[in-house]
Amino acid sequence: MRSAGLLSSLSDPMIMAADPDFTVTPRRVAAMRRALARLQAPACRVTSLDFLTVSEVEQLRAHADRQTFRTATPQIEHRGNRVFQDFDVCFPAPRDGTFAALACLLETSLGSASARMTTSPLEPGITLNDFAIQRYPAGSRGIGVHRDGRRYRGIVVIVTLSGGSRLFTCDDRQGRGARRIDDQPGRIVLLSAEGFAGREGEGARPLHGVDQVRMGRLSLGFRHLPDGAA
Repeated sequence: MRSAGLLSSLSDPMIMAADPDFTVTPRRVAAMRRALARLQAPACRVTSLDFLTVSEVEQLRAHADRQTFRTATPQIEHRGNRVFQDFDVCFPAPRDGTFAALACLLETSLGSASARMTTSPLEPGITLNDFAIQRYPAGSRGIGVHRDGRRYRGIVVIVTLSGGSRLFTCDDRQGRGARRIDDQPGRIVLLSAEGFAGREGEGARPLHGVDQVRMGRLSLGFRHLPDGAA
């Protein structure tokens, strides 16, 4: 087995094609359990896995295309760290239709997989109650190197639906040591957040960004925001 430090892109076989759309199955739970085990390794903060069928991706993409977007704030700053943002965003995105079906699938799969592990990395009953859609035009700068906010707990899930770009993790805010994350449509990306496997502080959350947006990019982001943490 190869080692990839903060990034683990080990693939699960493409075993999902026969699964009913957005249905929790033993195979999906097993794939999620393997992914969580990789993410639980001491040096790992990001991993991805095959999870969605072509039909599911197409349904999600069609639903995303019907949403209303606004231009994201071009630059945000937190504690002296500036991050550029070159995309349109739908936030809060509606948890309805296929989005609701996907959120329920992810929540149930994460919960069932975590409960089956010797040491559960997630608290029981996680809800992905923070949902955003990001749409990057071809030629976009993407989004600068950043960490997701510490108010988010447990895990972050990114689902890329279309386009051609690079989602990467890196060693510092200058982007050194950048490593591509395999987020092609059909795969989902899991990022460690505060509280995952007992992790706290900046080290719990990977530095990551998006660049090389040659063919545009459409992605969904799911996070858990505890009550009162907004």
